[in-house]
Amino acid sequence: METPKQLINFEGELRDKRLVTRADKLVSSLVISRTSSVHGSTNSEATQKGFYRFLENENVSEQELISALTNRCLKNVQGRDVIILQDTTSNGINHLKGSIEENSGLGLVGNKTGLGFLSHVSVVLDANTEDMLGYSDVQLWHRKEDKSNNATRIYKQQSIQEKESYKWIKASENAKALLSEASSITIIEDREGDIYDQFCIVPDERTHLIIRSRSERNLANGSTMDAAIKESKLLSNASIPIIKDLRKQKIARIAQVEIKACKVSLKRPQGKYINKELPEHKELFVVNVQEKSDVKIKDPIHWRILTTIEVLTVEDAEKIIERYKQRWYIEQLFRLTKKQGFKIEQTQLENGWAIRKLYLLVLAAAIKVMQLYLAYGVEKVSPSQMYSTKKK
Repeated sequence: METPKQLINFEGELRDKRLVTRADKLVSSLVISRTSSVHGSTNSEATQKGFYRFLENENVSEQELISALTNRCLKNVQGRDVIILQDTTSNGINHLKGSIEENSGLGLVGNKTGLGFLSHVSVVLDANTEDMLGYSDVQLWHRKEDKSNNATRIYKQQSIQEKESYKWIKASENAKALLSEASSITIIEDREGDIYDQFCIVPDERTHLIIRSRSERNLANGSTMDAAIKESKLLSNASIPIIKDLRKQKIARIAQVEIKACKVSLKRPQGKYINKELPEHKELFVVNVQEKSDVKIKDPIHWRILTTIEVLTVEDAEKIIERYKQRWYIEQLFRLTKKQGFKIEQTQLENGWAIRKLYLLVLAAAIKVMQLYLAYGVEKVSPSQMYSTKKK
C-alpha cells in the first residue's frame, strides 16, 4: 500500500493561485509554530498583514477551505479499508464577547451565555496501519437561540433532518459519497451518535457502524437490551488500564471488566414525530464491557457498543472494542487545536468568520502534526497503551 499523499492541498479549491500559495504558507507557519496566534506564527510584519488579509478576504469562503480539507482525502483512500472517527467539539471565544463583531459567525456554546462556535469533524484512518489519511467531513455552525425550555419542546417536534443531531448522519452519508473508492468504511462514534435512524440509513455492504449506546433500548421481542446482555454468555475477563484525566475527574487505575456480546433486534422508538418509514426493527450486535469491583468506584466503565459487524466470538468482541478505543485519535486532535496545542480558543481576532477560517487552517495543520507524531513515535501514549483487553 502506498504512503498517504499530502494530506491537505489548496490547489484547485481556491479561486486565485496567489490565495493557494498564501494558504499553503499559512498552514506551514502554523505547523512550525504550533500556535494559532497570527503574531506568534509569523516572523515579519508583512507576513502578518498577509495572514490577516487572507482571513478577512471574502473571496476565500469557509466552504472552499472545507473542500480543501476533504477532497484530498479522496485520493488517499483508494483500495484501503478505512475507519472514520466522528465527534463534536465546542470552541469557546468568550473572552472576546465585548469586542467581537455582531452577526459574524459566533453564537451560544456551552451554556446560555458562552460565545463561540461548534464543529463536527470526521477523521479518516487506515484500518490496518492507523495512518491518518485526512478528513471526510467538517461541519461548522453557531447556535442562534437557547436550546432550553420552549426551544427544547420545539426541537423534540422536529424531524431528524431539522435537528442538530442530524450532523452524525450527514457526516456518515458525506463520507460514503466522498470515499467511494475505499474498499470498506467503518464509522466509529460515541454516545451522541446513537440514533436509530442512522442504523437504518447508513449501513450497506461496505459500510459499518460502531457506536456506543447512550441509553437502554427496547427490543422487538418485548424485552430490553440490558436484559439480553444479562442473559448472554460471558466471553472474557479483561484488564483495562485507565489513564488519569483531571478534566473528567478520572483517577489512574487498572479496571477489571467483563466482556459479553449478543445479537439484538432494536425496536423503532415510539413517538408522534418519529419517522414511520423506518423499519420497525433493526438487527445489530451489542458488545458489553462492564467494570466489576469489590469497592465503590466513581463512574465505573460500562460500554454498550452497538455495531452492524457480526460478533460471534471473543476475538470478534475484542476487535470491536479495539476499534472503538481508536476514538482516542480524534480526542487528541481536538486537544491539539485547543489548550494543548494551537490554542484556537485564545485567538484575538475580532471577526467570527475570520476565526472560523483560522480554525479550518488549524485543522489542516493539526492533522499534519498528528501524522508526524505517529510516524516518529513522539506520542508518549498510544491507544493500545491507554486501554488493553489482555485476558486475566
